[in-house]
Amino acid sequence: MEYLVLDVGGSAIKYALMNDELEFLEKGQVPTPKTSLEDFKKEVQNLYQKYQERVDGIAMSLPGLINKKTNKMQIPGALLYNQDVDILKELKSVTTDRLTIENDAKCAALCEVVYGSLKDSQVGAVCIIGTGIGGGVTIGDKVFTGVHGFAGEFSYLSIDWKKNLGFENKWGTDFGAFTLVEMIAKAKGLVEEIDGVQAFEYCNQGDKDALKALEEFCNITATGLYNLQAVIDPDKIAIGGGISKQPILLEYLQKSLDKIYQSIDVPIPQVNIVRCKYDNDSNLIGALANYKKIYNC
Repeated sequence: MEYLVLDVGGSAIKYALMNDELEFLEKGQVPTPKTSLEDFKKEVQNLYQKYQERVDGIAMSLPGLINKKTNKMQIPGALLYNQDVDILKELKSVTTDRLTIENDAKCAALCEVVYGSLKDSQVGAVCIIGTGIGGGVTIGDKVFTGVHGFAGEFSYLSIDWKKNLGFENKWGTDFGAFTLVEMIAKAKGLVEEIDGVQAFEYCNQGDKDALKALEEFCNITATGLYNLQAVIDPDKIAIGGGISKQPILLEYLQKSLDKIYQSIDVPIPQVNIVRCKYDNDSNLIGALANYKKIYNC
């Protein structure tokens, strides 16, 4: 059986024709409409019409929070025109009734627990270090979404319990991947902008200033992971996002966690930190896993 799988991002809609063996039969991307809901619906409709004679339906990964009680988009993410919209109903009206939608970070978590690095875990978590901090909590082979679908929104976790008002001092706004790059650039005294590849070149070359910035970043990130552990007691926490491909990041994260464990006088459990297995394809694979669970196919 074949499926049209869509990973909607702020700038592009990645699409793939996939089968039950998770093979990518075709793959591509189109720009995400920034203008209106109608333009977004038209783009999805065009993609469906291209493959409708071949596919069983559409599996979609989408940024934002769809309220599980109202079915409306409560937090639209980058696509502001989706605010308060029953996006599933709107897209079905121009494509097919065989359509599923799940939050992008939840798709990544589902991918990892069904097929990836969390496959054998009883309880797990995925932490995607990107522009913000995407997340998901897994129990068995399912992603725990909570009453409204808000569970696992790690970006909203406060990192300062005394300054907790508004969206400042939150994990996602203050310590995403771009923050690490900025910290390394500042530590090096660089005036020009650098990207993540250049930042990690300094780290991998053993630059003391860059490594000090990396350690500071990992100390904060490890505190977030430790707090997650204290709440859900997972077997593993899988780290994703582009910077997770750097072995030195996981090495320093583990060192930071070890320092936390060593400072506590009682022998609490220690969580296993691993890397997400499927990287850039995790949202697509997770969207398909969600579709197959819902339609039992």
